Amino acid sequence: MPATVYAVAGGKGGVGKTTTAANLAATLRATGREVVLVDADLAMSNLQGIIGIDHEPTLHDVLGGNADLEDAIVGESADALDAAGRLDVLPGASELDAFAAADPSGITEVVDVLAGRYDAIVLDTASGVSRESAIPIEAADETIVMTTPDRAAVLDAKKTADFVRGLDCSVAGLVVSRTCQGLTDEEIVDIVGTDHLATIPDLDVPGADPLMPYRTLVVRLLIGHDVATDPAAVLDIEPGQTPRITSTLEPTPEKSATSVEVSTPAASAGGDDVPEEPPVDGGDESAAAGGSTDDAESEEQEGRFGRFVDAIGR
Repeated sequence: MPATVYAVAGGKGGVGKTTTAANLAATLRATGREVVLVDADLAMSNLQGIIGIDHEPTLHDVLGGNADLEDAIVGESADALDAAGRLDVLPGASELDAFAAADPSGITEVVDVLAGRYDAIVLDTASGVSRESAIPIEAADETIVMTTPDRAAVLDAKKTADFVRGLDCSVAGLVVSRTCQGLTDEEIVDIVGTDHLATIPDLDVPGADPLMPYRTLVVRLLIGHDVATDPAAVLDIEPGQTPRITSTLEPTPEKSATSVEVSTPAASAGGDDVPEEPPVDGGDESAAAGGSTDDAESEEQEGRFGRFVDAIGR
């Protein structure tokens, strides 16, 4: 069965597209699915810096005819997690010359090839409405629209949703990243005119679980909006159980396996797309790595993970 393809789009930079794309991919992977995260923002690629990898060749090289797709994919470590599922990454290049040499129309073919290998594909797209953003949106089954509460960003999100519909594509719904003051969720949904999928809380909210909105997002994408008053409640897992992206990848050539910095998409300070997003942490190192040296704890985690997969995969 071909992969389900999700595009993450937004009218402005800095609304949290890349962070949401990365955490969506990690959470889908935690359901036991085989997932590939693709940096399809060809003009402003920053996924590598945000999730902490350094890899060549890239999607840009593939689109420029200078590399094979297989060589550009960063594969998940075989021993990353003792659970079903996989998370690979197809990164982009940050150099302007690479953008000039890449043919964006080739993204459609890349997605078609990947769709036969994975259960889910997550595309981080370019900001705004342009040919570069239209191509991955048209390749997607569903597009998630991102915004902050800032009125200008919300109005741009409305334009983005209208743009997606104008391409005869499906808008999955809206994710609000509360990194600034502004409109309420209800006002935002009313303006944009689409379903509300999740709200990513501000870091200053006491007791907020930064992983919860991504679980809510995945439940609503896979099961539906009316699954529960709190959709994430069906997951039945402890805070911090969603795997951290960089802990599932092979070390970069410049670093040894013992010196790899384990960072998270939401905690990374680099990149214009996620200056104020919440960190994806909240669990101990054994939870992030998916294993434990204690047999009883390992069995307990395996049981929670099994319930997670059962609940979310219906």
